[in-house]
Amino acid sequence: MDFLDKKHRTVLVAVAKEGYGGISIDQLFATLSPFLSKDTIVKLIEDLYFSQYIVIVRDSGEIRYIASKSVRNAMISLELQRYRLTKFLESLKSLGNSQEKPKPEEISNLVEKGLRIVSTGYIQLLSEVPELTIPEYTEMMELLSKELFGKLIQTVEKETPNDEMEKLVELIGKYRGERDAEVIKNLMFITTKQNQPQSGTSK
Repeated sequence: MDFLDKKHRTVLVAVAKEGYGGISIDQLFATLSPFLSKDTIVKLIEDLYFSQYIVIVRDSGEIRYIASKSVRNAMISLELQRYRLTKFLESLKSLGNSQEKPKPEEISNLVEKGLRIVSTGYIQLLSEVPELTIPEYTEMMELLSKELFGKLIQTVEKETPNDEMEKLVELIGKYRGERDAEVIKNLMFITTKQNQPQSGTSK
């Protein structure tokens, strides 16, 4: 599958967001001129037209660009996935702002719900002009992963099976070198040791 690059997606999304009414070239220039030149926009529009992502209509002497029906349907799916993620983040924020400390199982259940939203989102978008929707969704997920999911997954996966740890070290050794693999291996050992219950009884 060949994904559309960022420039083509930017123009296509700008056209698609205007719905079935479309957008004029002057409106498109005004919207995209902060980061794309007019010549670039014209070239991208030409590419999108001949790839059948947009159609051109003449309305009262004015030429308007309209995203194809399949692209507009894909935008519906993409926006719905964005809405679902937003609702999840609101639920997470509400739990965090609760006066009572949330129970570990509440956090775990909510995180698992969020991960299900993400995975089903990808599955659904694969059938809706994925060359547009998947990279758009992935960009959104990259930000969330850095800011949120990377930390939250740790609350669900408390322990990593030994075979996965060994495989990770093996892969790091193969692709990044034995020195990095040894560093990671030592860090894993320290972390595992810290997570083990302390021996002995308290008085």
